[in-house]
Amino acid sequence: MNSIHLHDVHFPKGPNLFALSVGDVILCAMAVLFFALSWLIGGDEFVNDIGGSVSLACLLAGLIVGLVMCVMTKPEK
Repeated sequence: MNSIHLHDVHFPKGPNLFALSVGDVILCAMAVLFFALSWLIGGDEFVNDIGGSVSLACLLAGLIVGLVMCVMTKPEK
């Protein structure tokens, strides 16, 4: 059986993880845009039906996590 050494454990970097994080940023940014648009058109009552400030906070947290992941997993040239 192979043993696990601590120097073998690292944060994965690669084009697939970077592409996933870029996709996260794009999708969360689009979701925030559509959330704001629905808030503008539907008003406060409609936004409260789709989760209100909790949904907005989750979308913004996803956007921030995606941005951090983009910076951490950016492939080196």
